[in-house]
Amino acid sequence: MAFHTKTNWHSLPKETADSGERWSIIWDTKRRGENDSRNTAVEKFEAAALDRAKHLLRMGFVVYEIRAPQGTVFLEEAAIKERLGLRAEVKRGESQRAAEAEDAPSDLPGE
Repeated sequence: MAFHTKTNWHSLPKETADSGERWSIIWDTKRRGENDSRNTAVEKFEAAALDRAKHLLRMGFVVYEIRAPQGTVFLEEAAIKERLGLRAEVKRGESQRAAEAEDAPSDLPGE
């Protein structure tokens, strides 16, 4: 019988230890004006904040920005999509649908 080693929480590497700093992801379910209230998700690490932003975008929500623990804007909306490679996926999907539409047989007579 194989046993799995357990993680020793007392010897975490320095980069995964909780420093108390928090990354903020500013998002909403639909696009709203700047003066309207927005939702904020909080993560401990930069990588986790990027993962959360990617998840929110895949669900169809709007991610306005990610803020660093100091409160400064780390990435704005366009930079988030570019960093996560989501623009390329959208373009690929649109061109793929256009190609499928061209290949699809037409139900109209004479075409």
